[in-house]
Amino acid sequence: MPTNRQVYFSAIKQGIPREVVNFALQEVNDYSFFDLVEHYDDEVIDYQSFVDSMNYYLGGGMIEYFFHKAYFLSQPFYVNKNVLIPRQETEQLVLDTIFKIKQMYGEQPIVIADVCTGSGVIGLSIAKELRNNTYYLTDIDKEAIRVCKINCHDVDNPNINILKGDMLDPLIDNEIKLDVLLCNPPYISNEKTIDKKTWDNEPHIALLAKPATKFYEKILSNYQKVMNRHFLMAFEIGEDMEKSLRDLVKKYCPNATCSFEQDIYGKTRFLFIKQQWYIIFLVVTIWK
Repeated sequence: MPTNRQVYFSAIKQGIPREVVNFALQEVNDYSFFDLVEHYDDEVIDYQSFVDSMNYYLGGGMIEYFFHKAYFLSQPFYVNKNVLIPRQETEQLVLDTIFKIKQMYGEQPIVIADVCTGSGVIGLSIAKELRNNTYYLTDIDKEAIRVCKINCHDVDNPNINILKGDMLDPLIDNEIKLDVLLCNPPYISNEKTIDKKTWDNEPHIALLAKPATKFYEKILSNYQKVMNRHFLMAFEIGEDMEKSLRDLVKKYCPNATCSFEQDIYGKTRFLFIKQQWYIIFLVVTIWK
């Protein structure tokens, strides 16, 4: 049986990215990355599974779908072809939002929704970190809901609710009021800009929006039906969407403040909208 080192270099010679090879080796050996480094010269525990996974990738598949697993903020989540593979940019959205929640609300229990939740990685990652809140995870696709429910089983938090429906509809229908809303909606308007591996593997319903601002406008035009007066909304956005989204914020949220923030690559990828009514009340009171 070949060693991990041997199959690693053999796969690299075939043009397979090293992160894909390492991911597969961790899975077929049931190793962490540090275990893999320590046992690089040991035999591969499940060599046939490794070969099958490399053939799957070379055939155009995504390695995460082969193993039904993706890592998000270093935590494993179940995935299949009904949900997107979580991206590094989305990890930054979660971390930045957690920071802003702590700034705005401290330890106060609040209500948080993850709209277009997909696999649930956004809402569930925050629920792991901020346990005293109530969470609602929503998606229109029943298959995505099933994936989300599987991942929910691994989060030790009883205050998580999963609702099926289009955008804000399940929240409106259940008369739920939120303090924080997060959303990473579809925002690609031209499928020709999507790389072939993504287009061939990942669900189109989670990628495409025509126009690109379609789902942002659905939320912003109805946000008052679900948001409390003191709120935070956080969105992942396309890197070329700042101007069009700024216009929508001015149109629908004239009393709120917004900030467009960059990812680690210097691209504008996040929109944060907040309204802090208690500050306005305090200023008016002092003025009087």
